[in-house]
Amino acid sequence: MHFARATKVKVPKKLSVWAAAIYLALFFMIVAVSQLFTFEAYSDIIATYGLPFDEVFNKLIAAMIVTFEVFAIPFLLMMRLSPLMRVVSMVSGWLALLFWFLVGIWQSVVSFYIPNAGLFGSKISLPQGWWLVFYMVALITLSIYVSYCLWPAVCRRKYIAKSSK
Repeated sequence: MHFARATKVKVPKKLSVWAAAIYLALFFMIVAVSQLFTFEAYSDIIATYGLPFDEVFNKLIAAMIVTFEVFAIPFLLMMRLSPLMRVVSMVSGWLALLFWFLVGIWQSVVSFYIPNAGLFGSKISLPQGWWLVFYMVALITLSIYVSYCLWPAVCRRKYIAKSSK
């Protein structure tokens, strides 16, 4: 049952790893809270994307994306997790960022005008545009860097400090 036992994370000694992880955690936290604040209208925002899905599937997408954003936070905050949950948390962050990347491309290529990109739910209305695609590329790059530096199987001496016992 090694995969179910919580383990400590090796502490990164580079400030850039800490800053990138905290920035991504804050991003996911702010986005998830703003989407959950008006969650009943969030599936309607997803319906405006013009995706070929029905209303039930739009609600499922809305629930899944918020779940992925919430599950991404423990890995980024370097919480004490089991190895399996660490993988689930890391992959959840990747899936959330990939979803927003694909939504940004879909909105910019297929639709001419969508009043709200939906990144921050319905309270904060941001128009569609290539800014979402470029911002997600930056966040995906940051996520790859953080995942590389924080993953225990590929710990590099220059990124991770020796843990004190």
